[in-house]
Amino acid sequence: MSTTSRSSATARPYQPPPSSIDPPPKSRFPITPALLRGIFASSRTPNEERSISRVAFFRFAGFLLSIVGISLLAARGRGLKSGAALLGVM
Repeated sequence: MSTTSRSSATARPYQPPPSSIDPPPKSRFPITPALLRGIFASSRTPNEERSISRVAFFRFAGFLLSIVGISLLAARGRGLKSGAALLGVM
């Protein structure tokens, strides 16, 4: 018996041509915020770093105070008792 193989046209999924830009290799070390902060902090003097930290702290404290102020203003329309309950005083 003779067997013949026939080639039939089958649909193949589209494969884009190989790119000249390869994806970066997987990093062995995870990039964390602490690592990035260390990289940027190493390029500044201790005085500059202290100044930046101080500015960031006061901006954060101002943000928190503005949240409390807006909450108190919003609670003002609902009465003093509900405003105090909003802050957990009662």
